[in-house]
Amino acid sequence: MSDSLNPKKIKIAIVAGEKSGDELGGPLMESLKQHFLDVSFIGVGGEKMHLQGLSSFFPMEKISVMGLIEPLFKLKELLSLRRKLKEFLLIEKPDIFIGIDAPDFNLPISRFLKRKMTLKTVQYVSPSVWAWRKGRIKSIEKAVDCVITLFPFEEDAYKHSNIKICYAGHPLAYRLDQDFDELIKGKQAKSIALLPGSRKSEISLLANDMIRAARELKRKDNSYQFYMPLSDERHLELIKEPMEGLIKISFNNAQEVLSNCQMAIITSGTATLEAMLLRTPCVTLYKTSWLTYRIVKPLLSIDNFSLPNLLAGSKLIPELLQNDVSLDNIVGAINEINLKGLEHYHKNFHLIHENLKAGSSETAAKEIFNLVN
Repeated sequence: MSDSLNPKKIKIAIVAGEKSGDELGGPLMESLKQHFLDVSFIGVGGEKMHLQGLSSFFPMEKISVMGLIEPLFKLKELLSLRRKLKEFLLIEKPDIFIGIDAPDFNLPISRFLKRKMTLKTVQYVSPSVWAWRKGRIKSIEKAVDCVITLFPFEEDAYKHSNIKICYAGHPLAYRLDQDFDELIKGKQAKSIALLPGSRKSEISLLANDMIRAARELKRKDNSYQFYMPLSDERHLELIKEPMEGLIKISFNNAQEVLSNCQMAIITSGTATLEAMLLRTPCVTLYKTSWLTYRIVKPLLSIDNFSLPNLLAGSKLIPELLQNDVSLDNIVGAINEINLKGLEHYHKNFHLIHENLKAGSSETAAKEIFNLVN
């Protein structure tokens, strides 16, 4: 139990918009219970948050919509859900509001509650203002008192802002912490993991490129072995390239596959962070629809897009964006990793891993406790 335990009754509104947010929300709620003797939670979340005592106002899946274009097809429903949630929170009068990720959904709620109730608000997981649309910081200032970040490089984007920034580190840095000498020794020689992503659009756009690259690598060196962990059996229907005899398919075991493989080819996202923490250097691919890319590209303000490179502050691992995703470039990137040697990556990954251990949910809970008191 915390030395700073607050005995007064407190009601915390907390909203997560997708699975990754729910996985942050559950441990955060558990840590908050160590600071508040009598605490209740209201809002929206998934299984991990339900286990900590949240009764979700509506199913979290209703707002789990990604991308720029996709939410437009559900805009009417999303706006209706947000309006009803605002009305519910006004009636319930929470002591603080915590939005977990999902900034397009959560920040308008934060702004509304600050205006109507003058309560403190927190955004857990920074919007990607460090990457694009830096002008959003002004609107974020009107919505939140504190942004809790997962990565150290995010703080720099707020240096001219009056928003309080708290770097809490990433929970995966603790969850994937193990005996790395043994892990590296146990990796299968010449093994490559292929992770095309968890969304249908990602798999449709990138899985076939990965398979073609695997076939070419196998042609050049027959000792290569390939493994593709998918999150859903139905995703097989989205893949057109033949895989029989080339790639071993499995389901819902991406971290296990990454642990066992020496290298990987991965669609950009959290999986690249998992690969780094599991000491698996990867080629990072990113491709989106032509329209989305045309909209986003002029707004980008970063030289690298993969998490390991952003954390390293340089191009540590190969990454291929949009039209650069090709058979020759993917094969060339794997050759680049081999040329630099696996140990080069392992040393750099270790330094980044240690820096990501900044307390996670406990650090975030202490910051929230201080805001309320």
